[in-house]
Amino acid sequence: MKIDQSKPLNTVPSRSSERAPNTSSASAERTNTDSVTINPLAAKLSQIEQSSKPSFDVERVESLKKAISEGRFTVRTDAIAGKIIQSAQELLGK
Repeated sequence: MKIDQSKPLNTVPSRSSERAPNTSSASAERTNTDSVTINPLAAKLSQIEQSSKPSFDVERVESLKKAISEGRFTVRTDAIAGKIIQSAQELLGK
């Protein structure tokens, strides 16, 4: 499973409007705000990932889309079964 990283992870929007109102006079003068700061290293990593090329072959995807829409794509069940068995064996350490 791959984590979707298409959206930047900079800050979380404030939810101060959802809080119950505070009746004290000292609190009435303060502004309630929430914020989250992301580690600079994590922010840099996110920026690098977004600027790098896609993690998949765009041309291959377009080729497969075209083959499917034209009815030329065939599913090789033997190849799929073989890969599933191979993956299971690797997970089991065999």
